[in-house]
Order: sequence, then structure tokens, then C-alpha cells
Amino acid sequence: MESETGGSAWLPDRLPTWIDVGVGLLSVALFAKNLTTASQIAWGWVAAGFVATVLVTGPVAQSAMGADLGEWFTAIGPLGRAAAIVAFAVAVWAVDEFIGIPAAIRTGLASGVFLGVAVLVAAHVLSSRAVEGW
Repeated sequence: MESETGGSAWLPDRLPTWIDVGVGLLSVALFAKNLTTASQIAWGWVAAGFVATVLVTGPVAQSAMGADLGEWFTAIGPLGRAAAIVAFAVAVWAVDEFIGIPAAIRTGLASGVFLGVAVLVAAHVLSSRAVEGW
């Protein structure tokens, strides 16, 4: 599916915003911080986090299931979205707290997600050749 902004199933079907650019820059900073401060990084987990992020925000988001989830997420409103994000964060914390995720895996996955977001934002801005609004 080709979009008006020059993207594809891998990129959003809209122009990037300055918030997108800010999130991309924050992701670059967090990725760099993990590289410089983490005592151990498992590169296989970095790759897994990167691939999962690119797939989930690209083709999976463009699928029927992704569209349904996006509609639901929009329908629950800002407070509902905030609650869903907090619930996800609590679930991740609980799994880590009670099961225990090794630091190398945790840092690797997070680093892969940060890298994936940064690459997707950069690709979106470069393919659109414009940034519009907030």
C-alpha cells in the first residue's frame, strides 16, 4: 500500500510531526546512553527488539488487526490511553520483579526498541521530505 507521503506499509500514511522527530531524537539518546552505560548488552536481544519494533509499527500496524487496535486505542480517549500505557508498564515491571529478567536481556530489548523507533522516524522524515505540525 503506497501512501500519499511516499511511504509504504512500513511507514505511517501521514506526514511526520515535530513530536515524531522529538521521539526519534529521544530514542537515539536513550540508545546511546544504553551503549555507554550498560555493563552488558546482549546483541541478539538488541536485534530482537529492533525487528519486533519495526514489524509491529510497520506491517502489523497496517494489518486489519492493527487497524482494529488503533481504532480501539483512539476510542478509549486520552485517559484510557494513559491507563493502558500504565497497565502495560506495570505488567512489564511485575514480570521483571517476580520472574526476573536478566539485565542483559532487558537492556538489549530496550536498546533494540529505541534503535527501531529512531530508524523508523528517520525513514519517515526522509521519505516524506517534510515535517508538519505537532
